[in-house]
Amino acid sequence: MLGVMQPIRSAKMQRALLPLGLLLLWTAVGLLFATAGGGVAHGLALWYIWGLLAWAMVLVDRRLPVPQERLGVRALCHVPLSLVFALVYLCLSLQVDAAFFQGAPRPPHWGLLYAIRRGGVQWSLPNYWLILGAYFAFNYHREGQERRRRAEHMESLLTEARLSALRAQLHPHFLFNALNTVSAYVETDPQRARAMLGHVGDLLRFSLDSEDRREVSLREEMEALNHYLAIQSARFASRLRVQVEIPPELLDARVPGLVLQPLVENAITQGLAGLPDGGEIRVSAWEHEDELALRVADNGAGLRNGWSLDQDAGIGLSNTRNRLAETYGLTHHFSITTGAGGGVVVEIRIPRTFCPSGDHGGDRGKAARAHRR
Repeated sequence: MLGVMQPIRSAKMQRALLPLGLLLLWTAVGLLFATAGGGVAHGLALWYIWGLLAWAMVLVDRRLPVPQERLGVRALCHVPLSLVFALVYLCLSLQVDAAFFQGAPRPPHWGLLYAIRRGGVQWSLPNYWLILGAYFAFNYHREGQERRRRAEHMESLLTEARLSALRAQLHPHFLFNALNTVSAYVETDPQRARAMLGHVGDLLRFSLDSEDRREVSLREEMEALNHYLAIQSARFASRLRVQVEIPPELLDARVPGLVLQPLVENAITQGLAGLPDGGEIRVSAWEHEDELALRVADNGAGLRNGWSLDQDAGIGLSNTRNRLAETYGLTHHFSITTGAGGGVVVEIRIPRTFCPSGDHGGDRGKAARAHRR
């Protein structure tokens, strides 16, 4: 609500300050062009007339039956208008002259004819077109900014929609695989099945808690990953070995929510599941210049010959790559390669940013879960 009210207050303040700004503008112009012969007050009065006429010019221009985009046609409409405004200025300027210079030799109507004969209209027309040109330039600059703002807003909405679609695709995929693992123990080991369902619930709650955030802290991400690994450890027992190498100072770094779980899942199902003795998964993070690097590596079978990320990647890997592209654009790196000693290495590099001090997203999630329980 506050975010909506702030732009409204800002717009009201701008409208309130606009008359003062215009007064200062025409005062500055009047002081700049005021001549010593007529005096500063006389020069200011003449330019205040142009200030009033400029306001009228804007009102007339906005009521022209010509679209804003047809600038040439609108300019042609101002040709006769410029003559009318020039005559109006001459009439008003004569009244100002009469007020400042007592004892004018001619009545006002004779003074108007005299001013026209002396080129008063020709001298007034450049002022009209300069003011109109400045208004056109300002108006198109403002419309250009508004178009850019709308385009950026629409792009942001489109990005959020694409990310929401990717998250929606990830949830049923993960849930199906996790529940399929739990179902194998429902009859043979109910206690283990209940423990696994508890981890599934915690992981899904984390997913819901982080759904309205593009990024979470690496600390939260690792807590969620630990729930997933607990499910898989119950399934594979000693066949699954996990090593985590993450410096404590990086735990507050920002990462997309559930970015590591699909990579670890792929390493287990594709790399280690077929090995009789299981294998090892290494999850690590480090700083690379101004980037945060994340790596998930396994010592499994590795990539088959001809494997392609575009053609052969499953839902988890494709989803992760698309989410990174939507979130970071060209400022990220995502690669899948065969490790030096075999297995598969998945590496991510994203801009290194940290959660604000005191932002305990994980604590909020724990509190929400405790409240629901």
